[in-house]
This record gives sequence, structure tokens and C-alpha cells, in this order.
Amino acid sequence: MAVVTAGAIVEPAGGAQIRLGPGRRTVKVGPGSNAQIGLLEGELPPGDGFPVPHWHDDLDEVYYVLAGQIDYLVQHDWHRAGPGTTVYVPAGTVHAFRNATDQPSRHLLIGLPAVVAMLQDLGTHPRETWETVSQSYRTHFVRDE
Repeated sequence: MAVVTAGAIVEPAGGAQIRLGPGRRTVKVGPGSNAQIGLLEGELPPGDGFPVPHWHDDLDEVYYVLAGQIDYLVQHDWHRAGPGTTVYVPAGTVHAFRNATDQPSRHLLIGLPAVVAMLQDLGTHPRETWETVSQSYRTHFVRDE
């Protein structure tokens, strides 16, 4: 996305793609846009998501379900969310998400541009290095005890 200083319109198929699994993640507003928020659209086929429990030291996230059903982990409990549901995850809250159904789903992720930058960065690294990459964004994975 080019640097935008006076606003922008991103068409439905527009935005930069991030490779983080079998689904499609599309950056609608992100780093380099001079915006104080980031927006990412996630299309999750069955079995897709970011199911690794993690938390951010100083990044809030908001998810908004557009279609299908998505399970969100918030602290210790999984919650199924359908279209129109908003999930707010403040900094320091353990969270994850997954599409555990047999139907595709879609949601929006809204947060600081740093959230989008981290996902873009993760998309350029193999999954086995994600924990190390995430640490530079003050993000931590929950370790099994």
C-alpha cells in the first residue's frame, strides 16, 4: 500500500496479501498508510486460524465476524462467534482464534498498525520461527507446562 495522507478507498479485492496458512489475509489499512489504526480482512477455510494462545504487551485487538462461525480463545475459555459479533482483546489478554467448522468464515482484525506489521512479518518467516519473530513485537506465546 502506498503512503496515503488524505484518505483512501480500498476496493473489495484490493490490499496486500499475507501468507499465514491456507486462508487469505488481506491488509486493508496498514503500516505505511500514515493511519493510526490497522485493518486486516481474514478469510478462514475450515481448520484455519491462529490457534496458538498468545498475548501482546501493549497491543489491543478487535475482531468483527463477517461470515461463518469462528471460535475465539479469550483468557481460558473458547467462545463461538457468528456474524455481527465483536471480540475485544485488550493488551495482556491471552487469545487465539480458529475456524473449527466445516464452512468458510471471514472476520476483520482492527488494531494498531504494529499488529498488521507483525502479521506481515510472520508471513515472511517459517512457522517454527514465529515465536522468536513475535518477541520483537512484544508478543508472547503461551508455553505448555
